[in-house]
Amino acid sequence: MEFSDIIKRRREVLNKEKFYKPLSELKEDIKRIKVRKSFKNSLLKNDDVSIICEYKPASPSVGDISNLSVETVLPLFEELGASAASIITEESFFKSCVNNLKIACKISGLPLLRKDFILDEYQIYESRANGANAVLLMADLYPNLSEGILITQYLGMDALVECKNEGEIEKAINAGAEIIGINNRSFEDFSINFNRTRKLSGLVPPEIILVTESGVKNRDDVELLSNYGIDALLVGTSIMESDEMSGKITEIVGAAKNSRVERR
Repeated sequence: MEFSDIIKRRREVLNKEKFYKPLSELKEDIKRIKVRKSFKNSLLKNDDVSIICEYKPASPSVGDISNLSVETVLPLFEELGASAASIITEESFFKSCVNNLKIACKISGLPLLRKDFILDEYQIYESRANGANAVLLMADLYPNLSEGILITQYLGMDALVECKNEGEIEKAINAGAEIIGINNRSFEDFSINFNRTRKLSGLVPPEIILVTESGVKNRDDVELLSNYGIDALLVGTSIMESDEMSGKITEIVGAAKNSRVERR
């Protein structure tokens, strides 16, 4: 399976969503949804690296991960010290849906990031209408990055701009990104390389929050990545696939305590 296959399918689903629920209806829904906690502010800590725990039932790289419901998982994230939660909402390959975001908003006080392949402003409004505090925008995928960031700000949300190389980081900075994520996973073969965070972290100005994404499995990984001046870690698969989820979350959150190194 190619990355292009995922995007092709996502566009098909998006077109159906736009047909059945027009943007005008989403805007009316938003009027009834209160703005929750700030995702950006939840990641700002003096000494600790913040942990974003992710609800992730499946992925193209490993297949099925967990059949646990969002109702089961989110309370554990909150109870055991996550700073925020990421909710994957892609249906075809990650086996989730936007309704899981709506459920998470109802049952948890954590700031929520909607993680999906965001291709259109419709999905940003849809995220806000279903309780998201932030959306993930891929620097090489969203058609007008600066406009996408402005829409999130207009809606009282944050944008986590995901980057994989120097050019994308420069693009994100020029577009006004306040949170940049470095994805350690290759979309070509789904391999993990923490050197991507090591090499690219120094390009992110200290006033921009830096998140590292993908591949974290244990305490050693947290300690290694913390040395690169990150502000937050996004962790999904290793938590969701664990037979002892509470213990894994406690391990990851504990390793992030007092581990933050200032990026210069």
